Formats: sequence, C-alpha cells, structure tokens
Amino acid sequence: MRIFRLSSGKQGVIRRGGGGTMERGVRSISAMGLAGAALCTSGFLAGCASQDAKPVASSHAASSVYQASGNEPSWHLTLAQNTLTLQQPGSPELVRAVTHAHTDSGERIYEAQDLKAVMTPAACTDSMSNQRFMEKVRVTVQGHTLQGCGGDAEGPATLNDTRWVVTALDGKPIAAGTHAPTEADRTTDQPGHENTPPVVAPTLDVNATGKVSGSDGCNRYVGGLTFGPKGTVQAAKAGGISTMMACFGSGGTISRSFNDLKGAVTHWHVDGNTLVLETSDNRTIHLRQVF
Repeated sequence: MRIFRLSSGKQGVIRRGGGGTMERGVRSISAMGLAGAALCTSGFLAGCASQDAKPVASSHAASSVYQASGNEPSWHLTLAQNTLTLQQPGSPELVRAVTHAHTDSGERIYEAQDLKAVMTPAACTDSMSNQRFMEKVRVTVQGHTLQGCGGDAEGPATLNDTRWVVTALDGKPIAAGTHAPTEADRTTDQPGHENTPPVVAPTLDVNATGKVSGSDGCNRYVGGLTFGPKGTVQAAKAGGISTMMACFGSGGTISRSFNDLKGAVTHWHVDGNTLVLETSDNRTIHLRQVF
C-alpha cells in the first residue's frame, strides 16, 4: 500500500536501500468542544464511558487533520472537524460525525454512530513501510476491529545513507529542485554559461558515517560537514574540497549562495518531507529527498 497525503503532517525519512517506500503525511490532533462530550459530562448522552473518562482537550488548530492507516486489510482513517472518515478498498467511504469524545487511561477515544477510533500513545511500526509512528490506532466498525498506526511520524535520528536535492536557498526557490537530478544534468562536465539550460539544483549526499558530498550546481564537492544524530552538525577544520570549474550566470549565483550557506550550517531538522539546514543567524537551506 502506498499512500500520498496532502495534509500538513510530518513526513519520515526513508533510507536508500530499504524495502518498499511510502510517503505519509500525518499530524496528531485532539478534538475540543465536541457537542457529544459536553452532553456526556452533563449526563444527557447515553453510553458514556467510566467515571474516570474525561473530555478530550484540544492541543492543535481546528483545521488540523489526524490520519491513521493499517494493512491486511488496508484502511485509512481521518479525523477532522469532529468527523471520522474511514476508507477501505472495495467498500463505500464511511463518514460519521463524532458524538462522544473522551480520554480514558491515557487513550483518546472518538465514538460515532457505528464507528469508534481509539488512539493509544505507544510506538507503532507500519507493517509495510516500517515507518515508526507515535501512536497505535484501533478502529471498530460494524463489529470488526482494525489495527494500525497514526499520529506523528518519528523523526529520523540520523541522516546517514540519504540523498537530497535543494529546493530553496534562504527562502528563494530553486526550480530545478522540483525534479530529481539525472546523469544528463550539468555538474562538472561543462562550463556554466547564462545561455546553458537547465540550471541544476545543488545536491547533498550523506554517507554511512554522516559525511557529505554532492554538487553545488556547478562543481562537485566532498567533505566540509559531518551530520551527527539529533540535529547536530560538525564542520571540518580543514574544510571540504571541490572541483574548480568557472561558474557563470544564474548557475554561478546558485553555486555561490549554496556554498556560503552550507559552510555556515550549525544544525538540521526534518519538517515533513523537507530537510532544513539552519545557520546560527537563521538562514536556511531546504532540501527534498531523492532515491
């Protein structure tokens, strides 16, 4: 199962050489102000949970979307605007308004007419993608129980064995970064001239020990930075090395901007599908993963 999501949730990094790939955008959400929860706490709604149950408190914007999914059988659940939506291949989409939302023993529980979703804070690994998520999700529909994962994807501990292409330099988009580099892209095999399309986006390859190499859009480079775990970056005292081809026009501008920013990077983090490299003065390089 391969799921592409358009919500603004986080995206995990997928290593090169792994199994099947899956891109998933997930974002955890707790609903607030649900009418059913208010009725339950006032004693007007039948079928309420135990006395220990509490209404779900909100920690995210009302426009947020929670997504969860599972395999064997395949299913996909969203929770948005107090509505549960369940999709299963070969079955009609099930859309139900939440009538009762509460927490019990650390679990968040959302109940509808014939649909119930329980989110448990516990590490969960997708059985097809091996991506790890922050919550286990149990969905009960028409007497059947589905198991899967949801909530935020766990961020990568390291960037080792990944490859990236630049999509923006300090907020300025690089159009060539929207497609993966190919063998036909100009790097070090020909000079850069203003009339030599296309402009090539810089790339960043991180090896098994965190050391970097790639193209700055004109010249090849090796070394200069080592990416450590949990966002750390170490600059090499001797700096890196690169080819010395002359770079002109827009390609030269991109090359110089990338090298200036790369040399000042102090930490990294992953935001959804995007790797963000940051400098101490809050300048950034945004990159997209390629395989």
